[in-house]
Amino acid sequence: MGKFSLPELRARLSSGEVLRSDHYWKVGLPGWSLIGSTFDGQPMASPAPAVPVRPTSVPSALSVPSSAGRPRVASRALLYWVGGIIALFVLLQGHAYVILKAPLNKAIRSDSRNRGIEASTYFHHHIPGNAIVLDIESIGPETKTIDMMRVLLQFAETQKDIKYDWVVLSCRGRERFKMKGAHFRTLGQDYGSENPMYTMRTLPENIYRLDGTRAFPVWEGGALGVMAEQMKNFSEFTVEWLR
Repeated sequence: MGKFSLPELRARLSSGEVLRSDHYWKVGLPGWSLIGSTFDGQPMASPAPAVPVRPTSVPSALSVPSSAGRPRVASRALLYWVGGIIALFVLLQGHAYVILKAPLNKAIRSDSRNRGIEASTYFHHHIPGNAIVLDIESIGPETKTIDMMRVLLQFAETQKDIKYDWVVLSCRGRERFKMKGAHFRTLGQDYGSENPMYTMRTLPENIYRLDGTRAFPVWEGGALGVMAEQMKNFSEFTVEWLR
């Protein structure tokens, strides 16, 4: 904090700017000492020269013994900064849990057909923003493609009122594809009313590679031929996503 005369130090103690838990050093002392009640107004045994409290030449104020038995001095400001970072991290994780993780867990657990599927979701790079990740962590031996599609749609339904730019599809921590947030939102809004087969066969044409290019073509032509190609692409999509 600086160097202070004895009257200045007593004044700062009275105002609370300097605390009894802070440390000080003055000429003649072998090392840093706890302020305690030393400067609360009691007479000094010898005249007090200028007293440095938390000097800038060392990390300041809380003395913590090191393994070598010598004191290390840490800044109260540094402790506040670290505490603030920790608090921010906890706050962000809590936000992600409420917005993403809890709804996904509820969607999976509330449907017995999802038994054997473990999934997680989080903001992309774990930074709250306009991109989220749906990560399939494990798949049971009896899990079918339709089961994975249902989990995707059930999660989309929980997010139907939230706008995202992208939704990244990942498996066991490895990102595979992504879809535009607008289509993901449509999936959630249409879940329960749209024909599931139509949703499945048209999904691949709305899937993108991680570099933003289309993963599968948009088919045109006769209805039967288009449906056959779309279902082929859907199968390719799920195999590549979940491999």
